[in-house]
Amino acid sequence: MLLWMITRGWLLIIPLIAIAVIAVVSKDVRWAIVAVTYILVCIPMILTPVVFNQILTPKARRQLALKTVEIDSAKNVIISFYDKDEENDRFVLTDRETIPNSGIKGVFHLFSTTIVWLKSSGIELILIPD
Repeated sequence: MLLWMITRGWLLIIPLIAIAVIAVVSKDVRWAIVAVTYILVCIPMILTPVVFNQILTPKARRQLALKTVEIDSAKNVIISFYDKDEENDRFVLTDRETIPNSGIKGVFHLFSTTIVWLKSSGIELILIPD
């Protein structure tokens, strides 16, 4: 479904344009209300399965987990994942992943954030605020 949204997502705009043209040509406010209803009701209902299919994957949960990022002298990226310990109310190290220098596609600096683009299938982007 995600591939369909990427390649044919623009098709969702065609009914909106048609309704807007009808509203302008007929000078009827009711068609404008139909266009707003389409935007506020129909489009979110169509996009909901796509969003949930992406959010509920293990890849997304790993991306959102609390982690620290280190870059060592050999330019390897070391990602340490943390989980909250309910008994002591602090974070404990649960997993550590080392990505070699060859696993990095690029490093970009955008506004006040450094973006590390990885070749890994698990985590693709790491955003590091300055």
